[in-house]
Amino acid sequence: MNTNTQKSMLSRVLYFIPNSLVRMANFTRHIILLIILLLIISLFMNNSDVELLDKTALVIAPKGNVVNQFSGTPSDKFIRQVQGTDIPETQMRDLLKAIKNAAYDERISVLVLSPDYMWGIGLADLKELENAIANFREISKKPVIALAENMSQNQYYFANLADEIILDPQGFMFFQGYGSYRNYFKEGLDKLGVDVHLFRVGEYKSAAEPYIRNDMSVEAKESALHYMNGLWDTYLEGIVNRRNLGVEELKDIIENQAELLKGAGGSIASMYKKAGLVDQIKNAHFKNKYLAGLSATDENKGFRRILMNDYLSVLESEKFRQNVNKVAVVVAEGTILDGKQDAGAIGGVSTSALLRKARLDNSVKAVVLRVNSGGGSVFASEQIRREVDAIKVAGKPIVVSMGNVAASGGYWISMTSDKIYASEATITGSIGIFGMFMTYPKTLEKIGVHTDGVGTSSWAGAFRPDKALNEGLSKLIQSNIDHGYQQFISAVAMARDLDVEMVDTIARGRVWTARQAKEFGLIDEIGSLDDAVTDAAIRANIGNKFDVVWMEQELTGMQKFFMSSLAQVGSVLDINIVTQEQKMLKQLLVPIEASLKMVLNAKNGQVTQYAHCFCEVTQ
Repeated sequence: MNTNTQKSMLSRVLYFIPNSLVRMANFTRHIILLIILLLIISLFMNNSDVELLDKTALVIAPKGNVVNQFSGTPSDKFIRQVQGTDIPETQMRDLLKAIKNAAYDERISVLVLSPDYMWGIGLADLKELENAIANFREISKKPVIALAENMSQNQYYFANLADEIILDPQGFMFFQGYGSYRNYFKEGLDKLGVDVHLFRVGEYKSAAEPYIRNDMSVEAKESALHYMNGLWDTYLEGIVNRRNLGVEELKDIIENQAELLKGAGGSIASMYKKAGLVDQIKNAHFKNKYLAGLSATDENKGFRRILMNDYLSVLESEKFRQNVNKVAVVVAEGTILDGKQDAGAIGGVSTSALLRKARLDNSVKAVVLRVNSGGGSVFASEQIRREVDAIKVAGKPIVVSMGNVAASGGYWISMTSDKIYASEATITGSIGIFGMFMTYPKTLEKIGVHTDGVGTSSWAGAFRPDKALNEGLSKLIQSNIDHGYQQFISAVAMARDLDVEMVDTIARGRVWTARQAKEFGLIDEIGSLDDAVTDAAIRANIGNKFDVVWMEQELTGMQKFFMSSLAQVGSVLDINIVTQEQKMLKQLLVPIEASLKMVLNAKNGQVTQYAHCFCEVTQ
């Protein structure tokens, strides 16, 4: 290398290093400034206590996705918010707590439901809210009013829990039923020269079908339609129970939305009011005036109101007594993965640690495992199930409460509990396992790259993805998958006191609604999280003198700061340093996000067994 070349390379390095350091320093400086800003704003907001007056309307306005547990750590959430990639979330427990306490709070005169910014919620969670609002109405005799501008069908179900729905004159509503659509990659993978080797048991175990087919199999269609029709019936019945309509009449309205809209002159609000699905049509001014008559007038807001998070802060500041006995709730929400995972996913190590913590805590007399998962890693599922058994051995009752979905691995971690509760809208079952391994020697051959070598046995290099799959290895893996399936159905049979042959007929990867699963003996009762907590307390002989504690990963001091600050000033920050293209890419990856998580979590050099069900529905 000559002197001039060396000087040129050195100058590039010297240029790159300081500029990289400058960019890094600028980003770091922005983060530090944002943290300082966050601290200053939070200090100001902490100094202004929320005052709860008489005749106040409690506004329940969920934002983003309704979840059982916030995803990620508070500090991660802060960074995502700075980047503009954060997806708002509302915890189900906060909704239920606010509604329950408002029933007894004489300062609250009316409950107001606002569905406009609730992006995602499962039907099982809606049924939980339905029970909570029904209890609120029965206990307090206070009115429940829904104010809406635009509603999807699940937002409408939430609004329909009110005594009356008031829709904006320019409001929009639409019902589309339930569907299950996925992308299928076989043709694309074939073009790339990628060979997909799928090992599974059960004709209904369709989780990995997109990698070996270009369309949905007949068995998958049959299974999906079966459980989706059950969910759709539950949805329709929930609507007509609060409307002067029959199920068939509501179906006719949904099927003929285009014709009905034309007859209403194009006005969505007028069409649905005429159809009996909306009670009043009012703009913001008249809505505020109407609600002021049910609460009190507020010159700035139109009617006196308090938002849910502020109300919860008031309740927390007024809390003074704690019970000695506790029922711990451990949340298992998301994809089941090996190792330690942050909240929003289920880790074989981390979720087991939470169950162990509940077992070793002497103040915890009973445990409720809240499951909302389509499954994932078989190994991680078994790790968690063993901790469930350890709680039982320790003499503490453990009851499972199933959320929107508790299938495959989600059922695996539930099956040996003392009792299983599920909503009538829960999707469960999908008892089966599969393994998948991709090889791509043909892909490399397209660009002139070949693999060759020697080994001391016929198995050497068997798991190299750049070699064709060893036929003996294929038989070995399938044999192991068959064994895993037999373990699964045998464990279900023993836990649920069923014959193995009978379990096999309802297993094979098939998905069921909770109503159907109860008939087969896969679950015990149709009920809510609150029902599961009450049952666990009765089993522990502590009556109704107990506190519910949510067993979660310990937060550092800085994380606690982020959590408390974000709750107050999240809406103040309006920062976005992520490009629109990056946001679009993130959105495109959503349908295969669970698949990617499991692939990335897989151990190198082996085929991981999965008990996973891609049985969520579009709504």
